Amino acid sequence: MQELNNIRLEDVIDVEDMKKVLSSFVLATGLGAMCVNARGESAIFPEEHEGYCTFCRIIRSDPVGRKRCNESMDKAGKLAAQLGEPYISRCHAGLIEFAAPILFEELYLGSISCGPVLMWEWDEIAIQEFLSLTADLNINREALLAASREVKVLNGRNVQAAAELLYITANHFAKSNIITLRQRKELSEQQSKLAAMIFEQKKAEERIRYLEERVSKEEYPMEKENELLNKVRMGDRTGAKKILNELLTVIFLHSSGNMELIKARILELVIVISRAAVEGGASLDKLLGLNYGFISELASKDRFEDVCFWIVKVLDTFLDTVYESRTIRNSKLLGEALQFIREHFSENLSLEIVAQQIYISPYYLSHLFREELGITFLEYLTRIRIEEAKKLLLDHSLTIFGISSRVGYDDPGYFSKVFKKNMGVSPSQYRKHIAQR
Repeated sequence: MQELNNIRLEDVIDVEDMKKVLSSFVLATGLGAMCVNARGESAIFPEEHEGYCTFCRIIRSDPVGRKRCNESMDKAGKLAAQLGEPYISRCHAGLIEFAAPILFEELYLGSISCGPVLMWEWDEIAIQEFLSLTADLNINREALLAASREVKVLNGRNVQAAAELLYITANHFAKSNIITLRQRKELSEQQSKLAAMIFEQKKAEERIRYLEERVSKEEYPMEKENELLNKVRMGDRTGAKKILNELLTVIFLHSSGNMELIKARILELVIVISRAAVEGGASLDKLLGLNYGFISELASKDRFEDVCFWIVKVLDTFLDTVYESRTIRNSKLLGEALQFIREHFSENLSLEIVAQQIYISPYYLSHLFREELGITFLEYLTRIRIEEAKKLLLDHSLTIFGISSRVGYDDPGYFSKVFKKNMGVSPSQYRKHIAQR
């Protein structure tokens, strides 16, 4: 596994898949798009399309222009990374470009860069500006002027939408590959720990003989296996892997290096782990299918290291299945909570009251709101109340006092304060503004 500082853009992004996505984006929008690395250098181009438009190619035909282009893309990408969102800016030639950052554990690896576009119609002032900004470049001025007419003109909403699309794409590629890199790191660490444990047991021939004799006489450590199964039932991935390493060491020594015996013991372990996963909430039907595939894979393993790598993958998959089942349960609980809030928002609601209605603890319900929705219970309740208040304000026969009471606020002054904080205007100002439409 590479050190974090040595991670490159190509390690996190599937280059061929990114080429296809960029190609689809270029075909759909007619805009130029490419991936640039952390130094602002072009790294991945669309499949069967050039990442640069004619305007950019002319600018980049001069070494100084190319340097400025790279600096513009580098600056936009890094600012996007700092902001954690797409960054729209003007390039060195005065046109609009935007960047979506690609991050790995807060390390900036590069960005998807798109442009140029215009957010205004060409006029004499705009032409003179970009000609002035590129006046010192050794390029064909007439060709540049002709190419400028091909630059797309988009409104602010279109530019924002394109930038958001690239940001979603960058996040998808980064997250999916980050999972793979983390798994590689975990497996590498697991192999290192396992090797260290075996090496400690093998430091001297006498020590090995002593251990083999002792293990052959002692019973298999069932208490350790039971501890492993409890970790699986609880979904404790870190704890389960630690105990699994200890059991693998015992199995290796107990089997005296006999691979067939090792695989038989490992297979027994997989079966009991799968049962524990089912007890932890995993789908039995799904695990039965997984078990069949895993057993076929095990038969092809000829080295102890490969078997260890394999069983860690099995453990991860079983635990993922446990988490998936819990996620479904969480979604059901959260759905029930949201429905109760929507039906009772006008009452004096609290986190404790809602939690009691769906038979979970207030702490767990608070956790669900933050993890699944990214907001607090109070923020969600306030949104529901404000949306209802906006509807009621359309009815001029209702007073602000009456509306306040109907959406769950006994104090009209506090209601007005909350409304203004969320909408930017007071309830009466909002009503007046709607009436003027």
